[in-house]
Amino acid sequence: MRNSIAHGWRVAVRTTLLQIGATILVALIASMFGLRIGLATLAGGAIIAIGNMVFAVRLFGRGIAPARNTLRSAYAAEVLKWFWLCLALYIAIAVVKLPFTGLITGVLAAQFSFWIALIAIR
Repeated sequence: MRNSIAHGWRVAVRTTLLQIGATILVALIASMFGLRIGLATLAGGAIIAIGNMVFAVRLFGRGIAPARNTLRSAYAAEVLKWFWLCLALYIAIAVVKLPFTGLITGVLAAQFSFWIALIAIR
C-alpha cells in the first residue's frame, strides 16, 4: 500500500524540479534574444513553479486529516496559488516591466512541463 501523503510530496517535488529544469533550459535559449528576455523567461517559469509548490505545501503540509479538512486544504491551496500567480504576474508585468514575450514563454514552458510530469511521474 502506498502512503498517499508521502507519494504526493514526491510527485510535487519531482514536478517542481522538472518545471525548474525546463524553465532554465528555455531561459537559456531565450537569452540568445537578449538578457532581459532570458530573465523574464526565468521569472515566468519560477512564478509557475513556486505557485505549484505553494499548492503542494498547503495541501500536504497538514499530514493525515479527515476528508473534509483535506478538501478544505485543497480549496485553500488553490486559492493561495491563484493569489500568488496574480500578484507575481502583476508585479512582473506592471512594476518590474519585464518583456511580456519572455515572461509568457517561461509561464508556458513551466506549465507544459508540469502537465507532462503529471503524465510521466506516477
